[in-house]
Order: sequence, then C-alpha cells, then structure tokens
Amino acid sequence: MAFTLVIQSKGLFSKAKSIDFATLLNNCKLSYGSYNDFYTMDEGKTKSGTAILFNPNRIGRGIFFDSRNINKGEIKVEYNTPTTTAEIEDFVKVAKEVERQFGKASFHFEDENKYFSSSELEKMIPQMSEFSLKQLNEGSSKIDNAQYILTLAKFPWYMDDEAKEKYKTAKTLDDFEETIHGLQKDDVYYAKPSLFKDGKSGKILAFYTLTSNCESYFPVKPDSFLNFDAPKIDEAFIRFFIYEEEKVVEGHYPYDKFVEFIKEKGATKFDAERLRVPEISKAEIMEFVESVKQ
Repeated sequence: MAFTLVIQSKGLFSKAKSIDFATLLNNCKLSYGSYNDFYTMDEGKTKSGTAILFNPNRIGRGIFFDSRNINKGEIKVEYNTPTTTAEIEDFVKVAKEVERQFGKASFHFEDENKYFSSSELEKMIPQMSEFSLKQLNEGSSKIDNAQYILTLAKFPWYMDDEAKEKYKTAKTLDDFEETIHGLQKDDVYYAKPSLFKDGKSGKILAFYTLTSNCESYFPVKPDSFLNFDAPKIDEAFIRFFIYEEEKVVEGHYPYDKFVEFIKEKGATKFDAERLRVPEISKAEIMEFVESVKQ
C-alpha cells in the first residue's frame, strides 16, 4: 500500500511551475536514483521526471518523487508501507520543501480525498508510523508460506522466515528501520540477469555476470528476480569479467555449478533468496572455469 500526496501550487496570481531539485535534495539531506526493470536502483539518475529519494544515513524503502505535472504546478510524493519512521519524517520534509519553493501549496491525500496543511501533515507522523507498524505486523503474518518481498530504496528484499516471525509481533519500527538500512548501506553489487531468447530453440536464457574482486549479492535460484514483464527463464548461466584487466572471460557456465562454487568460497545468506558473495579473485574464477571444463 502507498501513501500518495499531491502537492499543488497555490500562487495568488500564478502557479509556480518549477522545482529546484538540487536545492530540495540539499535542504532535505537526501540522495536519489531511479529503478531499472529489476527494481534495483541506478543511483544519480532520474526517469522521465521521476526519482526515488532516500536518506543515505537512514536508508528505507525510498520516497517516490514525481514532477511530471510540474507545468501544472503539481508535485506528487509517495512512500510504500510498511516503511520506517525516519523515512516518514523525510517524506514530510520533502513536502514542506516543495511548499517552500512553491510559496504556497495545498496537500491532497488522493486515496481518501483529504486535504492537509503542512503543519497538520507534520503532526500526523506518529499516526503514519503507527499505521506502518500495523502493515508490517499484518504483512509478516499473512505471508507465512509465501514470499514476502519488499522493494527497498536500492533493491528488492526477500524477507526470510526468521524476519517474518519477528515482525509479526513487533511493537515498534526501530528494528525494521535498523535492518533495512543495514541491508543497503554497503557498496555491494546486486546481481541482475540479462535475458535473451535463443533463436534456434526459442528458450529464454538468463546470463548473470560476476566481476572479480567485487563483493556481490547473487540469487540461489536464477529466476529469483523482480521483473513483472520478464518471461519465465529456461536456462541460466554465469559469465565473468576480470576487473583489473577490463577483460571478459571467454564462455559461459552453468549457473547451478556457480552457486556451489561461491558457497565453497564463503558466500553467506543475505535474505531468503540471495547470497552475499565475497570478493572472488581472478585465480579463483579461473579455477572454477577449468573445473567446469573438465
């Protein structure tokens, strides 16, 4: 569920029709990016007048910022529930900064057709946090035997059974906030596949790439990615890139063999579907390549 706020310029003689995005980011102490087709963030990029805003010191699920109707004096901001109290506070900061730049603005919650002032919105933070906690409790309880996937600011998170059990009865959002920030704060590559259709067999092939000396998150099952438009894959392979030589290793290799290999090299559980893979050297990559060829 999302909380969507429409902020409309209310100038006395004419509506403001621009937002200084860089100033907004600076004043709210936020960074930004945009999602690609796999719901992983391309940092520092916008997409058709939209962006995902996040606080680098307390990364949550991301605030969707939509300026596509700025020529009409309108900005939309949105956050998904459940989210963190810190992100709700940042959401209100963004709304107030838009109001400051507009000079005067109305705040309209479309889903319930309600209007707020900025001061009323700020007073609602505890209520919005309470609702987010309720959503976390209910979501964790309802999805006992199925995947519970939350799109975080930087990538999807497949909540494991231990986390679901904990959040069923959580009394505050504190642990949730700490957890999802911790998942996203490190500079680790979140692997996503390139998908191709084989011209001869018609099979859908998925190719993942591991870069040498680059810590990464890789799925245990190659079809564990979030892309609503992607076809079902038939086969999956791993390819390798040697960073220090800027060179691709010739060939592609069975993905299941690769998963066995990274487990042997110390990969650890990241979430219900992914492993955190330590830096793998060129020598270790070539060791794997030679073992598969035998």
